Amino acid sequence: MTRPLFLLAAAVALAACSGRPDHLAPEDDLSDLDVALVDQDSAAFAFPSDLAGRPAYVTAVYTNCPDVCPMTMAQTRKVYEALGADTARVAFVTFSFDPARDTPTVLRRYAATWRLGPDWRLATGDSTTVAGLMDRLGIRSEVSQRDTFADGRVYYALSHTDKALLLDADGRVVETYGGSAAPPEMVAQDVRALLP
Repeated sequence: MTRPLFLLAAAVALAACSGRPDHLAPEDDLSDLDVALVDQDSAAFAFPSDLAGRPAYVTAVYTNCPDVCPMTMAQTRKVYEALGADTARVAFVTFSFDPARDTPTVLRRYAATWRLGPDWRLATGDSTTVAGLMDRLGIRSEVSQRDTFADGRVYYALSHTDKALLLDADGRVVETYGGSAAPPEMVAQDVRALLP
């Protein structure tokens, strides 16, 4: 066997041994990002560097959402539960794309409502930072309804993308799912394929 052919055969054999299915090939490398956020405990959270070394399941919601976001949270909880003991080896992050209302205090209450453990981070930041991150992740939102109450309070609803992302341990997006419709067992299988 000639040297180039041998090297090609060795590369194919190594890829086959990696255990990573072809559909989990990197789609976007987020490792160049350095997004300064805060989590539900008001602790600094740098995305994606604070996740380095672990696969991450990433979703985005807003806490005033009446429909899609609760379904996304429920599906993400099912993924979390489907991973069983492997959950400790995976980062779970849910970003808010409504930083004006979703302060760390609001996110902490939301985490309590959903009975999230300390290993599931809810994150927010200033409006410009969050908008830039959402743009990079391909998550869009816009005000779809605005009402002003008699006492002057303003309520608004957002139309938004329904998306979940799976990142490998190097901060690369390897799969994208419908956030509210991601099949938990399939996602768990994909996550496990990324574990060492």
